Amino acid sequence: MTMEVRTFADHDAFAASVADLIAGEWAVESKTPHAVMLSGGRTPLAAYQSLAQAPVPAAKSAWALFSDERMVPPDSPESNFGNAAEMLSAMRIGEERILRVRTDRPPVVAAERYHNDLAAFFGAGGRITLGLLGIGADGHTASLFSLADVERGMDRWAIPVARTGGPDRVSVTAALIRRVARVVFLVSGRDKDAVVAALLNEPSRIPAGKAVEGLSCVELWRI
Repeated sequence: MTMEVRTFADHDAFAASVADLIAGEWAVESKTPHAVMLSGGRTPLAAYQSLAQAPVPAAKSAWALFSDERMVPPDSPESNFGNAAEMLSAMRIGEERILRVRTDRPPVVAAERYHNDLAAFFGAGGRITLGLLGIGADGHTASLFSLADVERGMDRWAIPVARTGGPDRVSVTAALIRRVARVVFLVSGRDKDAVVAALLNEPSRIPAGKAVEGLSCVELWRI
């Protein structure tokens, strides 16, 4: 696997480039559905806010989905969908073209529905042409917190993830991540130095690296 690293001088340049990446992907008109997988966390928020304030209407074939979700209401500041909702509305991506976790249900039920929604998307010829992923200082990506999380659910597109000390989650699986045409890790903070080194040099040692195993090329954008 080749890892292409791009380093940005400041937060403004990083946010502008991420916004351009998303807008450019959604601007493509296609005969079949094509999706951008959005990541959660704080790292992409400035890009999402930029697109909400200066939107470029997306093509009618453009869809959105999420790498993972906390089991919180959509109006919670911890909701990945909630944090992207203004951008999606501004770019005219309607509810019918948004695949998201229904957090008003138990995690197992929500994960099953998300899996089924993703399966229907693929069954209709849909493709995930761009996937944005975060990475935690502990090496997790999406809500795959351990190598065991990466290994389980390889025949599924989404799985429930139980957490202690925080809300439970639903995450896409490594099987889904490996189906994405272009994967870009978005990384911020010096506290990620060690995990970035592991991703570059010993990827199979951490969940983020294991999840993208088998992809020919992965990008890492860093501020």
